[in-house]
Order: sequence, then structure tokens, then C-alpha cells
Amino acid sequence: MSSNYLELWYRAFASTFGIVILTDNPERLKQKLYAARKDSLDPDLESISIIQSPTDPNNELWLVKKDAPQA
Repeated sequence: MSSNYLELWYRAFASTFGIVILTDNPERLKQKLYAARKDSLDPDLESISIIQSPTDPNNELWLVKKDAPQA
């Protein structure tokens, strides 16, 4: 299952800005994502932040690239 969480990190890394993840439990997902990133030992993934959605905080987490171009 950890590979599914890691796949989300790499999808965000390959994107221009990041990705939006729909979830019914943002806090639990956040814990799983941090654990997967730590286990990966991939320093490139440190360039992505987990952000609680300002528009739908109960159902979305955002994986956002720290160096994303400004829209």
C-alpha cells in the first residue's frame, strides 16, 4: 500500500504545480504520505509540501511543488 502513497508523491513531482487528492480523512492521509516519503529516502520529494485545501479542507489535500511557477 505504501507504493500507492509514493506514487502520489511522484505524480506531484512530475506535475507543473502539484496535485489535488480527494480523501475522507485528510489527517490520516497526511500521516501515510509523510511515512511513504520518509521511507522512500528520495531527497527530491522534499521539494513538495502537503497543504490542507483552503477551499475544501475536509475532503482535499494538496501536494504542491515549492518552486512551482506563479500563475
